[in-house]
Amino acid sequence: MKTNLKKTGFIFFILAGGCLMAQNNNYILDADTGNEMDDFYAIVKAIIDDKTDLIGLNSAHYNSTQIYTDSIWNGNRVTNFNTVSVSQAYNEELLEKLGRLDIPHSLGCNRQLGFAWGYYPSATIPKSPAVDFIINEAKKASPEHKLKIIIIGASTNLAAAIETDSTIAKNIHAFLLGARFDKKTNVWNKSEFNIQRDLNAFDVLLNNTDLEMTVMPITTARPYVFKKTETLKRMYAMKHPVPTLLGDIWTQINAAEERVMWDLALVIAIQKPEFATLEERPAPPENNRKTLHVYTDIDLDGMYADFWNTLEAYYRKH
Repeated sequence: MKTNLKKTGFIFFILAGGCLMAQNNNYILDADTGNEMDDFYAIVKAIIDDKTDLIGLNSAHYNSTQIYTDSIWNGNRVTNFNTVSVSQAYNEELLEKLGRLDIPHSLGCNRQLGFAWGYYPSATIPKSPAVDFIINEAKKASPEHKLKIIIIGASTNLAAAIETDSTIAKNIHAFLLGARFDKKTNVWNKSEFNIQRDLNAFDVLLNNTDLEMTVMPITTARPYVFKKTETLKRMYAMKHPVPTLLGDIWTQINAAEERVMWDLALVIAIQKPEFATLEERPAPPENNRKTLHVYTDIDLDGMYADFWNTLEAYYRKH
């Protein structure tokens, strides 16, 4: 994909895709699977594509004040509603249908980092098996051979791991979907679903300059839209439990006739760097780090073809 860079007072660099995929293709995926359907598509793509070796699938919460004031959230009654447990159950169902329960699937944190009014030293750091898993895997990594973590929900698990053991940050490269970004003005907006589920966690990651970070803003992923009728027709034609689940989830979770596949866009951008433009851009000015790796554009046709070709090729063999 060819992109012309426009200078707006900063020097920008296209980052070579190979640099971000250096040394190995091992990833941990953090997913708030119970919240929206695009997580399912992203998880399946991460597992069946040989461009990624998924060494862990962590569940993520998607708590919000609205969940506790409304009676229904995406079709689920919210009385005694534990969001991370819903994500965990879906993760296990997906892994079972894929025959991949061998992939570690740790339960994530059930609440945000710190408090509703912010985070500071000595504030609450949630604990979970996912936090322990990240710490253990990061200690096996190094600054030269980093542990890569894809976050398609709240970034609580990773932030809690780093705040529990700050020595691991230098061994991690985090890939996040979240926030809005104006690529013409370099202005960030944190008023976005994933970020607002745990703004404290996102700020912790942005303030840790030892941590390498790549962000796909939702403004970049937004054009990647699937249409229901076409998608379900292709899914059900495969006559296999996983495509059938991907079709069924469209109607089970509150999804309309068209759906932005936010999470899937990030996974494909990592797997196939030729389908995304990656640049070094200024980080939010209120945080400690100066720059971020930012996906500023995607090749829609390439991503559509890659998803369907990968899925259909995989299930012809299974």
